[in-house]
Amino acid sequence: MALNPGIVAIVAGIVATIVVFALFIASRYRKFKTNEYVIHLRNGVVKSAGRGGKIIKAPLIDEIIVIPTTTRKTLLNSSEKILSREYQDVKISAILYWRVSDPSIAFNAVVWDRNSNDYVERVLSTATEAIIRTTCASLTIEKILCDRTEIIKMISDQLLNLTKDWGIVIESLEIIEAQVLDADLKDNMEAVKKVQEKQKAKMSAATSAEIYKLKEIDVQRQADLANKELAIQIQEREMRRAEIEAESYKKSILIRAEADAEAIKLRRLAEFQADAEGIRIKMAAEAEGIQKQVDALSSAGEQFMSLKLIEQLPEVFSHLSPDKMIVMGEGNQGFNGIIQSVLPLLQILPEFNKQLNEGAKSNKKPIMDSLKKIGAV
Repeated sequence: MALNPGIVAIVAGIVATIVVFALFIASRYRKFKTNEYVIHLRNGVVKSAGRGGKIIKAPLIDEIIVIPTTTRKTLLNSSEKILSREYQDVKISAILYWRVSDPSIAFNAVVWDRNSNDYVERVLSTATEAIIRTTCASLTIEKILCDRTEIIKMISDQLLNLTKDWGIVIESLEIIEAQVLDADLKDNMEAVKKVQEKQKAKMSAATSAEIYKLKEIDVQRQADLANKELAIQIQEREMRRAEIEAESYKKSILIRAEADAEAIKLRRLAEFQADAEGIRIKMAAEAEGIQKQVDALSSAGEQFMSLKLIEQLPEVFSHLSPDKMIVMGEGNQGFNGIIQSVLPLLQILPEFNKQLNEGAKSNKKPIMDSLKKIGAV
């Protein structure tokens, strides 16, 4: 069966239309990442805004603006001359790192069309180069070449002040290269720098030697101090040992003295006990002798007592020293006067003998006292 060419042409036209429409839709379909802030405009009015997503852009009436929220890097290489304070040409190459902190503010503050002369990155580059030129004009070449930290700080402060209302944050600025364009001046500066580096190296070596010497002195001082401390500790231990030995010697002397004193005390006590025993034995012997005398006296007669008394008369009269003696009577009467003086004493002997006998029977002490009175002991 033959196909109708008209029908085939119609079907082909429909299929072609569908394919073209699908291709058109596919070409207008846009998909965005979450680190991109997307603003969908339709007829100049914001239809939607947010991070990431997908949009089918209608022709002629739709516009899509993408604001990246990640950190951006802008290379700064000034085409114009940068002059130092000495009016010398200087070339500075730097990299600016920046990031959009508030996309809604950044959308209204700066232009995000890459084809525009006022595109945000071009504005930042131009502003940064202008700040660099202004900053370097007030600095010497040596400062520009050697002290990059201060230049970076000065430029960063001015950029932060410039972009504070743009919704943009300046994260850092790095100077890649700073060089002098005048070749002669550059050579002279390099020569001066070499001389300065040599002097610095010499100073560093001298400083290192001095530091090493100071360290040696400090080590020696610490060693001497340690030796002194050790000597002091040894001396203190010796003093302590001497004190302990002196204390021990003192204690031994005291113990020895106490032992000697105790020995002397015991010896004297023994001597005293021996003396007391001797005295006791002597007194016992004497008492025994006296007792025997008392017993003899108690058993003796009056004539024996009279003889004993007469024996003791010389001893009695030896203790008397009369100036003179008067005998009453004449001639034979004088001897009779002596007899008459002695007879009264002889008359009391019997009574005295009686008392002695009674006392010997009752108590020895009265006997001793009586004997002492008559001089028997």
